[in-house]
Amino acid sequence: MGLCSVVVASACVILVAFVIITPSVGVTQSIISSICSQTQNQEICESILLSDNRTNSADLPLLSLISIELAMKQVDKSYQAFCQFHDNTTDPGLKISFENCVRIYQNMKDIIRKDYKLSQQKQYKSICDLGKLTTLAYDCENGLPSNSPTAAITEDMLLHAQTVAYTNSIVAGS
Repeated sequence: MGLCSVVVASACVILVAFVIITPSVGVTQSIISSICSQTQNQEICESILLSDNRTNSADLPLLSLISIELAMKQVDKSYQAFCQFHDNTTDPGLKISFENCVRIYQNMKDIIRKDYKLSQQKQYKSICDLGKLTTLAYDCENGLPSNSPTAAITEDMLLHAQTVAYTNSIVAGS
């Protein structure tokens, strides 16, 4: 074998190893920006998505799963908060309002679980009810007195709901 053949063969081996070893390029900042520019707060949306270490190397299908997982964490956190408010209040009217919120957040958990399974199955166009999360969060908050200490919980939920809804609409359209 001549020197040129050895060099070409070595270059091919190096190139193949580079392609195999190099991780794929994940979603770009441009994609994240185009998702988050549709939300109430682009900066917070971006920080939500980037709070998961997998986002920078994720492809769009994985970004769908990540966004749903992040929304589920927020729904779980909010659900627990409303359960505590319900359990700790002595005001009968407020107890009923918090109980309603607990039911609403349970409904949200059910929606997210269903959509997570659809995302796992790569059935992105079938994921069509994530937009309901925003309405449900408002339904809970609107059923509470204006002096209720839950505004921050609702705001966090709304931002997560918008993030997951717009992320999955981009994924479905790709």
